[in-house]
Amino acid sequence: MNAGIEGFVRPVALELPRGVRINAVAPGWVRETLVAMKMDTRPGMPAAEVAQAYVRSVEGRMTSQILDAVAGVH
Repeated sequence: MNAGIEGFVRPVALELPRGVRINAVAPGWVRETLVAMKMDTRPGMPAAEVAQAYVRSVEGRMTSQILDAVAGVH
């Protein structure tokens, strides 16, 4: 599903009116979700860090970007 979203974001950004932006956040596993599912939490990242990626997506100036909550933009 992530590949589909990424494949959607980039070309749509080209078609949007000037000043309208689109980005996506690809957080991977969220630690609190893994805890709730009683799974190994090592691959997860805290929800607060994932939330910061969403904040960067909304408040930043970039468009057509996929924000990886761990590494930043890719």
